[in-house]
Amino acid sequence: MSLFIRPGLEIPMEEITFTFARSGGPGGQNVNKVSSKAILFWNPAESAIFSEQVEAIERMMDQHPSYFSKDRTIVISSQLTRDQIKNKMDCLKKLQMIILQSLQKPKNRIPTRPTRGSVRRRLEDKARNAQKKAGRQFRGE
Repeated sequence: MSLFIRPGLEIPMEEITFTFARSGGPGGQNVNKVSSKAILFWNPAESAIFSEQVEAIERMMDQHPSYFSKDRTIVISSQLTRDQIKNKMDCLKKLQMIILQSLQKPKNRIPTRPTRGSVRRRLEDKARNAQKKAGRQFRGE
């Protein structure tokens, strides 16, 4: 069993650990008896498949710093539903989305220069504003 990310990249479920806790979500009195909140733990640096993706791990840490603990382990929790299994699946979906976002390399920005027309319009606007403010000036005669 493994978590499918994209073709050629699957994370074995043995690398992902879950703990369960009492949820603060819906459930009435049942909340006090059942541990339906799911908490996922996964360390991408220790992953057999994902450890080669150093740039993606760094991007993941930059994009989602709140999901990382001090030892660089991803901690994702879910308490959307009353069902433990659904919350577990929600955690896996969140992990999948985070990984997919980090695997996309950002496009390099190509610096551009302002057009001649935009520079002219900006300077005309500046001159108009300066003239307007000069007209407000007090002239003590």
